[in-house]
Amino acid sequence: MNMNVKRFRTVILVCTIATLAFIWGNSLLPADVSGAESGRVMKLLAPVLHYIYDGGLTARLEWLAARLPGRAGPFLLRATRFLAALLTRVPPSTLVRKAAHFSEYMLFGFFLGLLFVRANGHGRIFLPWGSCLAAAGIDEAIQLFVSGRAGRVLDVCIDMSGATVGLITALLALLILRGLYREAGP
Repeated sequence: MNMNVKRFRTVILVCTIATLAFIWGNSLLPADVSGAESGRVMKLLAPVLHYIYDGGLTARLEWLAARLPGRAGPFLLRATRFLAALLTRVPPSTLVRKAAHFSEYMLFGFFLGLLFVRANGHGRIFLPWGSCLAAAGIDEAIQLFVSGRAGRVLDVCIDMSGATVGLITALLALLILRGLYREAGP
């Protein structure tokens, strides 16, 4: 194995372990500490949440939908209205917490994808996906034993959605890099 590839895989392995430690470390936090962390993130994201919840995002997407050709415009308009209706039922704090679940596992899935999927895009996609599923299940099980926390199947689903996006992103990145490498030639 090439020395650069070995170093790359070592760095990715360390990033993978650090990401999982971060995820499980957050699950070990009691509800009041976790809530305070979410509150800090909400303050940081206040302008974005204000834009999303006060109709700015919806108005911008409707403006864009009106200018898209063919079926793309009506599709985006329907999706925008669905998103707006959904947001009326989801408090900002819940949105932030669920987005954190998705993002953590997206990063975890990306790193696992880089570790286990071969550069040709073939092979071991189910090993990292199954590893993400196991990590998400353990993550929620940890919360069952932490004061004020609860493990939820919905969170595992959100985690796996993020992991799947991360794995697909890793696969696409590897395929693009392979194409660039082939174009450069030996």
